[in-house]
Amino acid sequence: CLTMIDRYTRWVEAVPIPDITAETVAAAFFKTWIARFGSPSVITTNQGRQFESRLFKALAQLLGIKRVRSSPYHPQSNGMIEQLHRPLKAALKAYSTDHWSDALPAILLGFRAAYKEDLQSSSAELVYGTTLRLPGEFF
Repeated sequence: CLTMIDRYTRWVEAVPIPDITAETVAAAFFKTWIARFGSPSVITTNQGRQFESRLFKALAQLLGIKRVRSSPYHPQSNGMIEQLHRPLKAALKAYSTDHWSDALPAILLGFRAAYKEDLQSSSAELVYGTTLRLPGEFF
């Protein structure tokens, strides 16, 4: 699963991917993030082979994205995404389904709609300018 988060809004994306090759990761990043939000000015990645590949470097250069790499063997240096992984894994385990990818959209909805004290709003409010109407909210 490729996970992405916007540092300002805390908007979360998580994409099931069949492998972590440079081609797969670059395509998922483009289709999921860039096609929806445009090119970020900066991205922080770990130093995995998929991000250190010529393909990913060329994509970043072509789109004018500055790449910042977290320290190897020290995932805390990319703390925001690492802090996402723990509750994401817990939420996926809480769903009793054989196909975790089926539960992912509902989990992401919850993350995006959740009020964040430090932001004084939800990620969805910052992205869309209004609160999301959630399933079960009739009034």
